[in-house]
Amino acid sequence: MWDAKAENGPTAKELFQELKKLQEYQVNEDDSDIKSQVNEYDDKIKLNRTSEKRSNNIQTHPQAIYISRLLNFKNLPEPVNSGAIQSTLCNFRRSLDESDLNEMNQDDENDIE
Repeated sequence: MWDAKAENGPTAKELFQELKKLQEYQVNEDDSDIKSQVNEYDDKIKLNRTSEKRSNNIQTHPQAIYISRLLNFKNLPEPVNSGAIQSTLCNFRRSLDESDLNEMNQDDENDIE
C-alpha cells in the first residue's frame, strides 16, 4: 500500500505503468459524458492560450513591490496517509535502473507508432 512517505511510494516504473493503464482506460472507455468533459476542458485550455497571446502586456501596479522569498519547510507536520488510497500491490522495489527506463521509453515509443 502506498502512503504519504516517499520511501513507501511506488517506483517510477510502477507509477508510469499505473498512469499508462489510466490513459488506456480513458482512450478505450465508451462513456461519452467523460469524453465530452475532457473535450470541453481541452477547448477551454486552447481558448485560454489564444487569449493569453493577445494580452502579452501584463499590467502591474506602479507602487507595488514584487518580491520572491525562500519558504521555510522546517516546521511541516508529519505526512499522513490518506484513507482513500488503496493498492493491491504489496511489495515495491525502490530502485529504478537504466533498463527499466529504457523499457518504459520503448513501451511509450511503441504506442506512438
